[in-house]
Amino acid sequence: MSVISAEQILVISPDADHHEKIKAIAQRFGLGSICCSKFVEARIFMGSDNIKVVFCNDALPDVDFRAVIAAVKTTPVVVLSRFAEWDYYLAALRDGAFDYIACPPDSAETERILWAAICSGRQNGQDQTNASSKAATVVAS
Repeated sequence: MSVISAEQILVISPDADHHEKIKAIAQRFGLGSICCSKFVEARIFMGSDNIKVVFCNDALPDVDFRAVIAAVKTTPVVVLSRFAEWDYYLAALRDGAFDYIACPPDSAETERILWAAICSGRQNGQDQTNASSKAATVVAS
């Protein structure tokens, strides 16, 4: 677990490969990462203003993504799913997800979604100028 950066993302997935891929992308944005396998482990981090985006599997060992959305309230939640189907995507958005990624996560798509989530302004007390400049640097690279 990395807790160095003041701004972080939270990745909740039992799949370590998801942790590594998303953590690498977050680093390019200057964000730290907290990775957990279960909701119960991640819950202690969810109330933090430092968490800017949450990535979580659609089905975790102890809950599903709806519990994560309810717990974080205004922080954007990106659902990771093994299903690349339109119905699952629409259901996740209806239930409050910010976006949906079919796994394994594609780097370009994950970057685009992370950038959009950071710039959305849905986060608690986000400094938009700082986030936008970080995102612009990554996109320009």
